[in-house]
Amino acid sequence: MNDELRGLNDTEQQAMDGSPAAVRDAAGYINIKFQCGPVKEKGVNGTSIENVIGLLIRRLEGFQAGPFASKENEYAIRDLKAATMCLEERTKKRVEQGVEGTNRQHVE
Repeated sequence: MNDELRGLNDTEQQAMDGSPAAVRDAAGYINIKFQCGPVKEKGVNGTSIENVIGLLIRRLEGFQAGPFASKENEYAIRDLKAATMCLEERTKKRVEQGVEGTNRQHVE
């Protein structure tokens, strides 16, 4: 993790992009550290939403390959893949507009 970010508390991290960088579930089984700040400026210091969605897709595809296959899993996989495509489109727009890798907003 980038030394500059090591000392940030959750409030300071949230102020960077409006959402908490560290999330946990109530049961204590999920602990996700999202990327905090642009990679070009801060280095890789967490995961992306796309990576988390990818994990969920792989889990559901495992269910589909075994005895727990269902239409509902199929729909969830389809929709998670659609979410990934939306995020990829956002990144494409950000690259085209020259704001990818910054904390600047892109134009719709």
